[in-house]
Amino acid sequence: MSDIILKGDKNGFSVIIDAKANYDSTFKELKELIMRQNVKSTTEDDDVIKFTIKTGNRLLNDDQKNSIRDFFDKFPQLELKDIQADVESKQKVAEILKENKTNVESGIVRSGQKLDYEGDLIFLGNLHRDAQICATGSVYVLGQVNGIVQAGYPDKTDAVVFGNLKDVDQLRIADVIEIVTDDNKDDFQAGKYAYIDDLHSISVDDLQNYKR
Repeated sequence: MSDIILKGDKNGFSVIIDAKANYDSTFKELKELIMRQNVKSTTEDDDVIKFTIKTGNRLLNDDQKNSIRDFFDKFPQLELKDIQADVESKQKVAEILKENKTNVESGIVRSGQKLDYEGDLIFLGNLHRDAQICATGSVYVLGQVNGIVQAGYPDKTDAVVFGNLKDVDQLRIADVIEIVTDDNKDDFQAGKYAYIDDLHSISVDDLQNYKR
């Protein structure tokens, strides 16, 4: 019984590999299949045939992926679009969990201090003037902030800053900075949220409109 299933559509071919099969024998079968398709492509038409390799619940290592890519490189009429799996490596999962982590800070951040967080931050503490809290995700301010609040560091433009913003000195989201002065202080009140708008500047809206 074959360890490979070949499916075709208008976008090319998908090669589905049995996740439980022996890799060496499967790779041998894959090479035979590719060579047969190359013979057809050189005799029937000049169009490049595109392939996507799907490994299901099997993760290939870098050497295995490179072996497949190197083999495809031998045939100009064949193109390897992608090698896809339905699972992620432990390292990738750890990175995703880290990025989506929610931190809770309830302490006092004094002038001159800077606290950095991976993921979102719920701030329940007291941020003194000239102090800074910085998160890679969004920041939810439920405490008192008089210093600098940074969300989306360094380049996450969809991050937001929620909550009690009435005394904040400066907001930063990704690479955009908004300095709070007497001219715009009324915009930054409790029950607001700040975000990057379509003009790539920081705007403030009522928290009740966040869902919209």
